[in-house]
Amino acid sequence: MIVATVALALLNALYKAIGPALLGGRAFPPRLRAVADALPVVLLAALLAVDVLGPGWRDFDWTLLPGLSLAAGLRALGRSHLTCIAAAVAGTAGLRLLLDALL
Repeated sequence: MIVATVALALLNALYKAIGPALLGGRAFPPRLRAVADALPVVLLAALLAVDVLGPGWRDFDWTLLPGLSLAAGLRALGRSHLTCIAAAVAGTAGLRLLLDALL
């Protein structure tokens, strides 16, 4: 397990070093920069969709929605990413505990 973790860390460092090594001091063209800036948002949206809808998109988990809404609301109020994530996790876990206690 440790070998795999170290190998992944080295590959990650190599991957991140390739871009600056190839580009030198040049900047990305504006169009390419816009695409690169949009990639994290698209990836996060895809991960959220898969997590909420479940494997094969057959197991909708509605208990995630209040936590996601809480995170979105806190982020809209300007709270930090870490605060939003912690609140979403706590809200979702609290809802699930409440539901388990009631059922």
